[in-house]
Amino acid sequence: MKWMLGAALSVLVGFGAMAQAPLGGASKDGAPAAGKPAETVAPAAPVATQQCPDNAAAYANSNESFACLCPPEAMAAGSVWGSDIYTADSGLCRAAQHAGVISRRGGPVTVQMLPGQPRYLGLTRNGVQSQNYGAYDSSFRFDGGRPAAEATAGPQDLGNCPDNLSAFAGETGKLTCSCEPAAIGQGSVWGSDIYTADSGTCRAAVHAGAIRRGGGQVMIQMLPGQPRYIGMTRNGVQSQNYGAYDSSFRFDSAAGQATAPAAPAPAPAAAAPTAQAGPTRMAQCPDNMSAFENSDETVVCGCSALAVAQSSAIWGSDTYTSDSAPCRAALHAGAVGRQGGEVTITMLPGEARYMGVTRNGVQSQPFGPYRWSFRFAGVQRAAGPDLCPDNMTSLDGSDEGLTCLCPGDATARGSVWGSDVYTSDSGTCRAAVHAGVIGQGGGTVTLRMLPGQPRYLGITRNGVPSQNYGAYRSSFRFEGGQRAQGNVPMQAPVAASLQRSGQVQLYVTFRTGLADLDITAAPILMQVRDAMAADPSLRLRLIGHTDSQGSAQTNIPLSIRRAEAVRMWLAQAGIAPDRLLAEGRGQTEPIADNGSEAGRALNRRVQAVRLQ
Repeated sequence: MKWMLGAALSVLVGFGAMAQAPLGGASKDGAPAAGKPAETVAPAAPVATQQCPDNAAAYANSNESFACLCPPEAMAAGSVWGSDIYTADSGLCRAAQHAGVISRRGGPVTVQMLPGQPRYLGLTRNGVQSQNYGAYDSSFRFDGGRPAAEATAGPQDLGNCPDNLSAFAGETGKLTCSCEPAAIGQGSVWGSDIYTADSGTCRAAVHAGAIRRGGGQVMIQMLPGQPRYIGMTRNGVQSQNYGAYDSSFRFDSAAGQATAPAAPAPAPAAAAPTAQAGPTRMAQCPDNMSAFENSDETVVCGCSALAVAQSSAIWGSDTYTSDSAPCRAALHAGAVGRQGGEVTITMLPGEARYMGVTRNGVQSQPFGPYRWSFRFAGVQRAAGPDLCPDNMTSLDGSDEGLTCLCPGDATARGSVWGSDVYTSDSGTCRAAVHAGVIGQGGGTVTLRMLPGQPRYLGITRNGVPSQNYGAYRSSFRFEGGQRAQGNVPMQAPVAASLQRSGQVQLYVTFRTGLADLDITAAPILMQVRDAMAADPSLRLRLIGHTDSQGSAQTNIPLSIRRAEAVRMWLAQAGIAPDRLLAEGRGQTEPIADNGSEAGRALNRRVQAVRLQ
């Protein structure tokens, strides 16, 4: 009863005060006060006197306006759906920070209730991430916040771009919005040129080349879903492959200009691949070919010099796993040089194994069964035995036999475990020298896979040390074969090596200490001439190398003269001189141990390297 009495007295005191104080300057009898004109009193706006509720759901389905205070401790409470216009159950104070009407410290806000909306767009703004939502039956906005976008006859202007476009899934209209710099790094991206609707909008815009990293205005076309989305790295953004997804978007070429300062232009957006009777054409090759699995498609695409140079992983040789990097594999296969170029890729079923071999300066890895593969069209395989793989792990678990060629420069690669029977990860050609089936100069070998052994005994033999090892899963040994005579290095086939690896070591002989070609050099140089005559685009850098005997002051000029002697022989044989360059490195780049005559013989060579 005490509180009721107190309240009643307060009301009476209030009325008494109102009776004593004239409103608007009126006199006691109601007439205007002398000397002061009457004023029109505007309706009072809501005044923030109480703490804001957690959300506005209690005001749902009304058009009320109310003012309230957001204390600092309420700024992190609740989730937010929408941007500028929010679902009624959004955290009210957190939405106010998102709308920009108050800071993280809180403050007074005025809330206007609105009818429900068909969609609410999620957007990260002012340090608050809001979410997309579909239809909801009641909404609110803040007085002093951004005005809601009005419907127009043209593209719908969203203001700031939403984090993704899932709220527009199933639509086919056009949208325009602005990407702020802070939004460029947000979200993941699936696809290239055409993106899944849940891709990060502004990050995809950079990937597509529609804007730079400084942000800018973009125009977006919503599209139906696609059966697949192809991932690739472009403009510093990596997108991912994805299968079927139910809604997509692309950027209109008429998008506004980026707000970034002058900078190198981003890569232009390429036309998205489309289904057609012929090959699928893409301006840029994808990061891998996984998006084309389960097909026999042919893809024509471009490899930039940057994509060729990236140290991406590849598995296989000639035929590669579908998750291998195609441009790096193209260099490995000899389909392009280091400057890149266009390649034609054919998808193939999976293989039981993939051989790893170092070629063209690129090391591929062995792998077992894989679900899908690809190879490059137009790359001819040379006749005769293949080059031996770096090791035999790709044949683990089998009893297969293999005949392959060990060129002289391969006999110095890898480590060796065992004697006569070797672990499958031993260097193949180095083990062949250890076993005595070839000399250090190389040659053709035949080997057979064996089960794993409980131990492998190490011994130094034929100038090659091998190591002890315990149990290992798989082994190999060599069969038959003829040891190379003397210390003469085995010459790899010139045309095949240039095709496969872009280089070949020419073991042409000169008179001791001179640059005069020996008559025995002619058959090897004729192979070079024939390879260049068959491929008019082939240009070679000829690099002379010596062994370590003598000084650098003597060997470097000698190596230059020897490379020049090979260049002059080829020019006299009909090869245009402008297709040949000559230089020398002396003893600075050995490929074998100069401590033995066999090693010195491998180091005395002229290296022919394809020029791009």
